[in-house]
Amino acid sequence: MTGFWESELGELTGNAEDAFAKSFKQIPDGTMALAKIESFVNKEYEGNKYLSISWLLTEGDFKGYKVEQKIKVYGDPLAKDTAKARHRALNMLKLIYQLYNIKPKHANPPTDQDLCVFIGKQAGIKIRETEPKEGRQYNWVSEIHDAKGFKCETGISIVVTHTNVAHHGQGPIDSAFSRHAQLPNDSALDDDIPF
Repeated sequence: MTGFWESELGELTGNAEDAFAKSFKQIPDGTMALAKIESFVNKEYEGNKYLSISWLLTEGDFKGYKVEQKIKVYGDPLAKDTAKARHRALNMLKLIYQLYNIKPKHANPPTDQDLCVFIGKQAGIKIRETEPKEGRQYNWVSEIHDAKGFKCETGISIVVTHTNVAHHGQGPIDSAFSRHAQLPNDSALDDDIPF
């Protein structure tokens, strides 16, 4: 077979283990892993521009997984302090340039061609996990370190449980304290204490 039926990854087998998607796991919060840059490009979502790095984990418990890093150097309209968020993003971009001893070729925003020099570079990254919101949760990269001497470490997943969905500004959180708020005073609780 040639043309359409050729794959750059090798021979097509048609076997289930080669055809089915691998199960997805959320990477636990605080995981430290070695990774390499698979892509580094300008992206835009709903009118908001940012730089996007796709990291491929190369060591650790989640080897082979990918995580995206958004660097909002053009601004973040959702940030509480947009100037501070942009300042932090520009510092992250400068840190990346310094980490690999690369100097920008001009003072303009980096183009995809400018950023392609980073593809294949390795670093140690810290992966964070968002709290579940509206049934969705995702990973993001919070730190980048020199790969030399970096130690991989698996973090701990964030799990949030709620006893009552009324906590979203629609009423008090249901708890033992709120259910027994009608007790007149603490002395009523002391009657059953054996000492």
